[in-house]
Amino acid sequence: MQQNSAFGEIIIELKEIDSTNNYAMRLINEGMAEHGLTIKADFQTHGKGQLGNTWMAEESKNLLCSVILDTKGFEIEKQFILNCMTCVSVTELLMQQYNIPNVSIKWPNDIYAGNKKIAGILIENNIRGSQWTFAVVGIGLNINQEEFSYLKTATSMKNELKKEFKVNMVLKQLLKKLASSLNEFKKNPNSLLVTYNNYLMHVQQEIQFMYKYELKKGILKRVTDQGLIEIAEMPHDRIKESKIKCYKHKEIELLIG
Repeated sequence: MQQNSAFGEIIIELKEIDSTNNYAMRLINEGMAEHGLTIKADFQTHGKGQLGNTWMAEESKNLLCSVILDTKGFEIEKQFILNCMTCVSVTELLMQQYNIPNVSIKWPNDIYAGNKKIAGILIENNIRGSQWTFAVVGIGLNINQEEFSYLKTATSMKNELKKEFKVNMVLKQLLKKLASSLNEFKKNPNSLLVTYNNYLMHVQQEIQFMYKYELKKGILKRVTDQGLIEIAEMPHDRIKESKIKCYKHKEIELLIG
């Protein structure tokens, strides 16, 4: 892996863009990408969420950024572990740096404070042949926004702690955390999966979820290194033993509450 620039050494700050992930991908495709290069926007006209969902945020109040990673030295099978690394970094930043209570990861890539979403992560990969060349780590973190009329289950750092924060300072601390976690990703990626599962919302608890329009119950066991969620489903007939089943993202809907 090339380490030609440190995290945050080069930050492209934009007033408005379609999405920071799109901008980063354009840089990669044009051969202008550098490891650690960060794109930050005050406003996104087409903020991207997982699998085509949109991410809306008020102008200048939140952190909307994408970090380019040179992933040529990494195994292509470790793509979900990079998601784990990013989720753990954001979770620990909020818990350890800001003492926000009840922070957890909602599978696969949302960060919650209590029962409200405070951050979302979207990682897009650039793969050429069998080589994982670059990853774009997109992060949307609600910082100073107070009203979320479009989304009732959202919160922000300001709502949780009743004070304002400097967005650029939060970005600086986040980049420092990501750089530290990336070293762990290189040395011991499995430890990041373990930590991810430790922070997982409702892990080892009974949950409800929808599968093919059917309401089901089960115990959330863990998430695998491929990003599948393992649930010990409770049979309708309590005499029978529960069976552990794995599901992909979007195959089921976890019900929070």
